[in-house]
Amino acid sequence: MITRSLQLIAMVAVALTCTGCPQYRDASVPNEIERYEYENKRPYLLYVPSTYDRQFKWPLVVLCHGTKPWDNAKRQMLDWVKLAEERRFLVAAPELVGTSSFPKPNAETQIARQLEDEQRIVETTRHIRAAYNISNDRIFMTGWSAGNYGVLYTGLKHPEIFRAMAVQQGNFEIAFLSDLTDRIDPHQPVGVIYSVTDVFVGGGPRDTIEWLDQNHAAVIEVEVPGGHRGHPKEAQQFFERVIREMPWLGIQTFAVDDADTLTVQLKTRGSFTPVTYEWDFGDGKTSPVAEPVHRFKQPGTYTVTLDAGIDKRTSVRRSVEITLPQIDAIKHIRTTWDD
Repeated sequence: MITRSLQLIAMVAVALTCTGCPQYRDASVPNEIERYEYENKRPYLLYVPSTYDRQFKWPLVVLCHGTKPWDNAKRQMLDWVKLAEERRFLVAAPELVGTSSFPKPNAETQIARQLEDEQRIVETTRHIRAAYNISNDRIFMTGWSAGNYGVLYTGLKHPEIFRAMAVQQGNFEIAFLSDLTDRIDPHQPVGVIYSVTDVFVGGGPRDTIEWLDQNHAAVIEVEVPGGHRGHPKEAQQFFERVIREMPWLGIQTFAVDDADTLTVQLKTRGSFTPVTYEWDFGDGKTSPVAEPVHRFKQPGTYTVTLDAGIDKRTSVRRSVEITLPQIDAIKHIRTTWDD
C-alpha cells in the first residue's frame, strides 16, 4: 500500500514537473547546432543562422539553462534556434554548474559555482566574438528558472559586455548575490518575465524585481500567461525593444602613464556615435572633446559626468565615479574592451 502511494506521488510529481518544462519551438532550421570547446575544455553550443554574412555585424544572445535534468544547454538551444534563424542573430548556450535549485546549495557553495559560470559565460562570449562579426552593442543574456542565477550574477557584473538581460520566470536567492550590490549599472536594462500563476518559483520573480529596484537597476516587468516555462519570444522582443528605445552608452577610464596615477583618459562605447560631448570631471574642469585626457590635481573620489548628444535636440547623460590613485583598477578595466 505504501509502495503504491509512493508510486502515485512520483507519477504526480512527474506530471507536475512536465508542466514546468520549456515549451520547445520548431527546431527545424537549415544549419546544425554546433558544439565547441575552448582552451579550458569548457563546452558550449552555438547556432549560426544560414543567412550569416561576415560583412555585417550580428547580435548575440547567450542562454543560461535551468536545473538538470529538466533543462540543459541543448534544450535551451532547441527553444531558440528557430527564432535565431527568423530574427537573424547568433545564439549560444554554455554548459553551467551553478544553475541548479535542487537540492538548494548553501551560499558559499553557490557563489563559488557562479564564479565558475561567470568565467564560462565570459569566455564563451569572447570566443564567439573572435570567430564571428558580433555587434558589441547587441550582446544579450537570458535564462529560464534557475538560469536566473547565472544571468544576474554574470550579467550585472559585466555591463560592458551585456547590453541587457532577460530573466524568464526565475528563481531568486538574495544570499547568492551578496557581492553585487555596489556593482549594478543603473542604465543596464533587466527584463523580468513572469507569470502570477507560476507555482514552481513562488515569489522568485517578485523578489527579483524588488531586489533590482532596491539596488537602482533599470528593471522592466513583463507579465505573461501560463505556468513555469520559458518565453524565448518575449525575451527576444524585449531585446529588440531595448535596441529601439534605450540608447546604450558606457564610460571607461584608462591609465595614460603608469608613473602618473592622477592622469586618466576617458572613452565611450555605445549604440550610437555622439554628435557632441560635454564632459564634467567633477573638479571644476570641463571638456568638449570625444576622448579627453585629464589630470586631477590631487587624490580623491570624483564623479565624472558626460552629456552625449544623440542629435541636436536629444542627449544622454552618464556618470562614472573615479577614485585616484587607483592605477591597478584602471589597468584591469583596460582589458575588457580590447578583446
